[in-house]
Amino acid sequence: MQLKVHLLKLRTKATFGSKKEALPFQMKITLTILIGIFHLSSLMAQQYETQQYDLIKKIEEAELRYYPPVMKIKSSRVDGFRALFGYISGDNAANEKIAMTTPVYMGEDSTGNEVMEFVLPRAMKKEYTPAAGSEKVEVYESPSGYFIAYSFGGYALDWVVRKATNTLRTLSEKNEIKIKGAPLLLVYNSPYKFLNRKNEILFEVEAETLKMD
Repeated sequence: MQLKVHLLKLRTKATFGSKKEALPFQMKITLTILIGIFHLSSLMAQQYETQQYDLIKKIEEAELRYYPPVMKIKSSRVDGFRALFGYISGDNAANEKIAMTTPVYMGEDSTGNEVMEFVLPRAMKKEYTPAAGSEKVEVYESPSGYFIAYSFGGYALDWVVRKATNTLRTLSEKNEIKIKGAPLLLVYNSPYKFLNRKNEILFEVEAETLKMD
């Protein structure tokens, strides 16, 4: 099912008179906003395909995982969501609409620039995935690899992400797991979901250093 974003536009031309007139009008506007947010939340909360991985083992509060190759699209954080959403909405060589999936990746590329990535549905293979219609979007196949993951709830605020990242670094060092590269932030929920949110920090692991029990 395609993700449809509805923008709520309020055009208010009413003039406020007495306080008795203003209160019902303000309540009406508030109700309209709440209905709009609820509707958008319900659309964003639909069940989407989630990227697959193999759980190798649990390491205290973390998980060691194997991720197979998958098609992804990437853009700078500056262009971010708009450019990537444009691609899955049909701004691609095939003019094809593509289903939204989870999670959304945020991290750094090899040059240190901040990027955002969408995972494409697993049915999409490299030879059939359409090229991007915008030069701001890169289409590529991620290589397979081993990663260590740490999950946390709430919103991915900077200080929360730093804390989760430091926790995962400490767990990795304690268990003699050699990580490499910058951390990846994975976000699974719409900003409009307030409860039971899920986020993760991932580090790629040097496979040759792993001790498989």
